[in-house]
Amino acid sequence: MKKEELQWDLLEKAKIVLMNWTRANNINLFTVHFVPMHDFSLEVYVFYESDFDITQNKRNGISDTIKQVFLKALNDLNYMNIFSNNITFTFDSNENVMNNYQGSYFLRLR
Repeated sequence: MKKEELQWDLLEKAKIVLMNWTRANNINLFTVHFVPMHDFSLEVYVFYESDFDITQNKRNGISDTIKQVFLKALNDLNYMNIFSNNITFTFDSNENVMNNYQGSYFLRLR
């Protein structure tokens, strides 16, 4: 398996862990997208349902917990031993994508 394919495989596995955790904890997470860079650093975009969710979850610590859960899942998969541990998180909302990016995640992630 190519290194890029392995990276996507591990990211998808960690995403499943995160999505299952959010469902089990009644957290209104819409989706997660990844933008891997050429140096194997990673940008993680976490999308809540609404703009209100961004503010509320930052204030109540849920956003920080989401980071921790996702990073733990990557660590458990030995991601950090293979790829860069330079991982950044951006929190946004599906509402923002619908209202300001014509509903296109492609446009939002550019």
